This record gives sequence, structure tokens and C-alpha cells, in this order.
Amino acid sequence: MAISGKMTGRAFILLGVTVFIIVTLARPMSGFIRERREVQQIRQSLVDQQKKIDDLSARKVRLKDPAYLQALARARLNYVFPGEVGFVVLDKETSTQIETVSGALVPNDDSPWFTKLWNSTKLADKARTKNNPLVVENN
Repeated sequence: MAISGKMTGRAFILLGVTVFIIVTLARPMSGFIRERREVQQIRQSLVDQQKKIDDLSARKVRLKDPAYLQALARARLNYVFPGEVGFVVLDKETSTQIETVSGALVPNDDSPWFTKLWNSTKLADKARTKNNPLVVENN
């Protein structure tokens, strides 16, 4: 059997119709795939939020326990019961000095109270900068 010109024309029309259908369906399919991805992300976000809610609920229950509160007070605030002796161990790497920042809102130095007040007033009048919002330049 020889392939005639009519067969090639028919194949070309069939190919054109097939391409047209694919192009027509490509846009809705890409939207469908994008929406499926968004739904999956929202479901993952929902799972993460539910985990946070469960963690906070468990913490709320723990905070009602007096023994847990005592343990927190002892660990974080160095609280001791009457009659007990508390010790704080400082390592060689632990620094007990507080660095003084020039022009800070409340500088850690021996400046008089009115100087600290004046600096805080100057700070309130200035716009806050992104890098250093709590420092007033000494002029």
C-alpha cells in the first residue's frame, strides 16, 4: 500500500487537532497542578499549627503543676527554699562586667540621673534607626 497525499493531509489535520487540544488543556492543567500544590502546602501548615497548639496545650498543663513551677524557679531564677544555701558558679569564660555603650538609653556608668534622663529625652525625639534603635549619638 502506498501512502497517498490524502492520508498525509488527514494526518496533518489530526496532528493539528491534537496539538490544539493539548494547548487548550495545558493552561487549566497547570492551574490545577498549582492549586494542588497550594492545598498540600496549606495542609502541611495546618499540621504544623496543630503541632504548635498541642505543644502549647501540654505546656499549659505543665505550668499548672507546682513541682514544675518550683523546678523552673530554681533553674531560671536561682530561687532556693528557706534554710537552703544557693551557689552560683562562674566559669572563667563568664563575664560579670556589663559593657557600657556610649550614648545608650540608660548607660551603665556613674553619670548623674539627669544626664541619663536628658539622653532618654533626646532618644525619644529622634527617629529610630534600623541598626541601633537604643543609642543616641553624643553631640
